[in-house]
Amino acid sequence: MGNAKSHFMRKLVWTTVGLTYILMAWGNIVSSTGSGLACPDWPLCHGTVAPPIRLDFIFEWGHRVLAFTATIFILTTVYKVLTSTNHNAALKKSGKSLLALLLTQILLGGLTVMLGLSLTASTVHLIIAHLVFGGLITVASVTQWGDQMVVPGNEKLKRLSIAGLGAFLVQLALGAMVRHGHAGLACSQFPNCLDGFFPVPFGFETAVAFVHRWWGFMLLGLFIHIAIAAGKTRSALTGVARAICLVALLQVGLGIYTVLSGLSIPIRAVHAAVGYGLWGMLFFLAIRSGGLRGLWSNGSDSKGSTPGWANPSPVR
Repeated sequence: MGNAKSHFMRKLVWTTVGLTYILMAWGNIVSSTGSGLACPDWPLCHGTVAPPIRLDFIFEWGHRVLAFTATIFILTTVYKVLTSTNHNAALKKSGKSLLALLLTQILLGGLTVMLGLSLTASTVHLIIAHLVFGGLITVASVTQWGDQMVVPGNEKLKRLSIAGLGAFLVQLALGAMVRHGHAGLACSQFPNCLDGFFPVPFGFETAVAFVHRWWGFMLLGLFIHIAIAAGKTRSALTGVARAICLVALLQVGLGIYTVLSGLSIPIRAVHAAVGYGLWGMLFFLAIRSGGLRGLWSNGSDSKGSTPGWANPSPVR
């Protein structure tokens, strides 16, 4: 029975992670296609749960339906964490924080529509979505690896990945401001911004586009450093670190092509989806290398292990 429950929980949480990722990617399609106000009211769409069949309605209403589905899965996951006798206080506290973030995210979703896609509300909405995503990855990893959560000998990877998460949050905020501030073509050339490398005039739109672009290149350098550091230590996490580096290279290339294509909607959608995946991979690397331990462990033992769910998988 214990094995069956453990297997069900792993499937539940990883499914929730996948649904949340799809929801985030779908949300970008909504904003990229300008469908964010296709349903100007909330939580209904033009006062009904069955709006007319129109592409922008499908994007926006479909996003809300998917959000409702993902919310049910997230709430079920949090409930399982809070009612389990196998988890320590730290993970249960994170479960409560995840619940608070989810409720905030739902309210922000409605507020964003009511405020006509406010730049501030939209940016905060995106940041919280990534925090929820990271929290779910943490719970999923605990259910999968239990007391083998931390791969030993990765102190440098831990420091680099945590620094990467902080820098990535800045990049995500910048990207949201570029998207929702309609600054995607404020720097329409590459590598120049306008007529020169530095944008003139240096207004809000050109500033956020310029900083977002070159902050991304700085992040790429950090991700390359992570891959090199993992290779030198021959870490069991080397494959993840190298995958992060390759995905980051792809992301930078997509960012350049997004501008040169004149903000092609399919390219913008892929660019965002790859970025969300990159965040998830980096978060996974951070927790498995021993970082962010307060999210899932009470630190009661020297190895930083956590009891986890019964009979966790030994697969690293």
